[in-house]
Amino acid sequence: MKVTIIGAGIIGLCSAYYLQEAGYEIEIIDKSDLSDGCSYGNAGMITPSHFIPLAAPGVIAKGIRWMFDAKSPFYVKPRLNLELAQWLWQFYRSCSKSKALQAAPVLRDLNVFSKLCYRELATNPDLDFNFEEQGIMMLFKNKKAQQAEIETAELANELGVEAKVLAHGALQRYEKNLKLDVLGGVFYPGDAHLYPNQLMQQLIHYLKQRKVQFRGKTMVKNFRTENNQVTAIQTLSGETIPVDNLLIAGGSWTPKILQTLGIKILLQDGKGYSVTLKNPVNRPSIPSILAEAKVAMTPMGDDLRVGGTLEISNLSPKINPKRVEGILESVPHYYPELKIGPASTQDVWYGFRPCTPDGLPYIGKIKPYKNLSIATGHAMLGLSLGPVTGKLVSEIYQGKKLSIDSPLLDPHRF
Repeated sequence: MKVTIIGAGIIGLCSAYYLQEAGYEIEIIDKSDLSDGCSYGNAGMITPSHFIPLAAPGVIAKGIRWMFDAKSPFYVKPRLNLELAQWLWQFYRSCSKSKALQAAPVLRDLNVFSKLCYRELATNPDLDFNFEEQGIMMLFKNKKAQQAEIETAELANELGVEAKVLAHGALQRYEKNLKLDVLGGVFYPGDAHLYPNQLMQQLIHYLKQRKVQFRGKTMVKNFRTENNQVTAIQTLSGETIPVDNLLIAGGSWTPKILQTLGIKILLQDGKGYSVTLKNPVNRPSIPSILAEAKVAMTPMGDDLRVGGTLEISNLSPKINPKRVEGILESVPHYYPELKIGPASTQDVWYGFRPCTPDGLPYIGKIKPYKNLSIATGHAMLGLSLGPVTGKLVSEIYQGKKLSIDSPLLDPHRF
């Protein structure tokens, strides 16, 4: 039995990994040349600590304030667009305490299971992606952020995710490489990190060695369907690719792909930026997130990656220099010894994180088609949730009971 996967990001590759393990023949189609994408330049964090969804209480008010700050961590590019208006309305409806509390156990379970999968993948002799279980520090500088992070830490411990609220001195004992200028922070010892570029390259090589077929630089134009089944993919170059089973894991491009099948899902791109410093003289020893700035700092091998921003941009390829400046300028406020100069355009990576209105991914079958499923909408958690999503996709196609089964992941929930 064959499964064709549209999308060679971390979700598509992990799905291929577990499907081929289950004995399926796999073909992966992607519009890129398989050398870059959202899965390559992200912060590389595996985060059981991230159980609060993107649509969280207070985000609307904070987002409105940020809209008027050119260097803020969040921005929605204004445009007259029905899909954006519908997404924003559902996002507004999802930003409640009750919905966040419903989502938290699901995101926790997904992240915890996915970290276990990464731990298992790291034992594969053919994969070496600098997987390290050192934890992650949430650093804050003011009382308001302190209160928010303490409340999250209390909820984390209630959910079984270990969180340690620490004053400056205790944090400094964890961070041995650089001086910290913070009020305090929360240490999540159960988090981990890896080098995503290495993971992606090695997964592609590993899958090719196991006869997974890749078609790069292939744009999907349309589909052929018959009796509520997708029977073929028609490409922009005029090629027709037969289909037995189809998984669409196209990230932020998934809605455009599904439109040709008459299917609508609410999904917006959340553009993020990162800069990777090669062999810096000084760098943090432990990954951290700068709470007020919403900036992630991750040591990766000998390098340091700094990233942030969520920009709903309508898939714009334009780099917003002010937002990149905001990311880099925030760093010395937390790490005064870490001096980062302005980044040139060629040093800035950007990628589009697929964001659902409620901050939970879409994983499941798509009606009315009997052989079609999607896996997308992971927002900033795509890398973290890659393996667990691949596991669930494999279980869906095998007709097995799902390891994590929740209506909150249903692609038809809106």
